[in-house]
Amino acid sequence: MTRAGDAPQSADDLGEEDVLELRSHLTDEQAENVERYTPHDPSPESHARAAWNFLAEACWTFDQIEGKKRKFPAHLDYLHELTNMWCGARLLLIPKSRRMLVTWTMCALHYWLARFGHPGAKVALVSRKEGRSESEGSAELVWRCKFIHDHVPRNVVDCPTEYTFCRLRFPQTNSEIIGVGQGADQLRQHTLTAIFADEMAFWESARETYIASRPTIEGGGRFTGVSSAHPGFFKMLVYDEI
Repeated sequence: MTRAGDAPQSADDLGEEDVLELRSHLTDEQAENVERYTPHDPSPESHARAAWNFLAEACWTFDQIEGKKRKFPAHLDYLHELTNMWCGARLLLIPKSRRMLVTWTMCALHYWLARFGHPGAKVALVSRKEGRSESEGSAELVWRCKFIHDHVPRNVVDCPTEYTFCRLRFPQTNSEIIGVGQGADQLRQHTLTAIFADEMAFWESARETYIASRPTIEGGGRFTGVSSAHPGFFKMLVYDEI
């Protein structure tokens, strides 16, 4: 066995017992982390605790401006509070400023919901347009979820996925994340667990899309609308002016 202070210089220096011990330790750690990221009961508190554990410990984001992978900024208290609010609300509207990582947080939470929080979940990430590539529209939101998935640390049990344009599936849990553009007809095609509407204030069909989402909310699902400032339906919805 390798003693403390005698760490091997390469994998070739590990003996069979070392390898077995490391594998056993990794397996135990993976199981422990899945337990930490899975809610133990239906309460908002259990969901909030599990979701925040995942975001704080196992989530990475990507800074498009600097082109760098970054650890989720768990030191920002407002993101923790936002996670608690999201887990406790079926309808949540979030006015925001740029560069606050709210969109990344929402993508991470909806990824968590599909993977850990709700087996069989169908999550829709909605933008003004679906987009023609992974760099725009709702397709870019799904790509963010795929990025988060690809960078989950090895100390979390692997979860196979199937990724195609605007779709990320979890075959083991029968959950999926889809990207769709604004519009009532887009949402009526699906029975959804959760809807995330990004930059909703800039949509031409914000009212129609929201109305089409009501069956999801009334059926026990959730709707989250996020946008930077702009006059229109989203602002009216935030301030109960409709």
